[in-house]
Amino acid sequence: MKKGWKQTWTNLLFQHFEIQDMTVLQKYLPKNCTFHSFEGKYYLGLVSMHMTNVKHKATGNIIWFKHYNELNVRTYILHDNRPGVLFLSLDVDSLISIFGARVFYGLPYRVSKYDNKPNEVTSYRNGEIQFQTEYKVTSEPKVYDQDTFAFWATQRYFFANKYLGVSFKGEISHESWELSTGSVENTSLSVLDTYDVKSQHPDILFCKQIDVQTHPLTRI
Repeated sequence: MKKGWKQTWTNLLFQHFEIQDMTVLQKYLPKNCTFHSFEGKYYLGLVSMHMTNVKHKATGNIIWFKHYNELNVRTYILHDNRPGVLFLSLDVDSLISIFGARVFYGLPYRVSKYDNKPNEVTSYRNGEIQFQTEYKVTSEPKVYDQDTFAFWATQRYFFANKYLGVSFKGEISHESWELSTGSVENTSLSVLDTYDVKSQHPDILFCKQIDVQTHPLTRI
């Protein structure tokens, strides 16, 4: 099964927080990668989304995972001067997808529970709320220019990770992001408690839907 996964991501809410000390993340940095800053500042991304119609190209139209929720904490990296993503945690409510992602991709997936309502997301881990927010979409979607924070934070073409002491990356294919602005009221952000975050970036971003394909891992 070498052809990669196809999936649709919906209701993506992007929040970003400046991180004070990147040295604490050095142990997660894959080989031959560097942390990527925007205007001299480094950020953690906190992204909630809903995954649907997850298929593998080797098995045609068979849907492996019909839908599940995800909350990921990530930071941003470069490899060969190309922008990518380093996932620090991915909380989902699908045990099968957790098993597959850990075995085949070595990604830090964890089991969580979700309570989704219109314009509200709550994520639970070990019985405690780790993320809760209400949000509003405040603009029509558009494709952002390359010099904007929105473009920098979302136009990423691979993810990379360390797995069993070896560094890998997986290419990601998608159309340009069409993003709306948003506003949030965060009741809980305890999922970020282990990180030295400084302040929240004012750009809250939302994407209603995007089709994505991930490709097989390659060693770096």
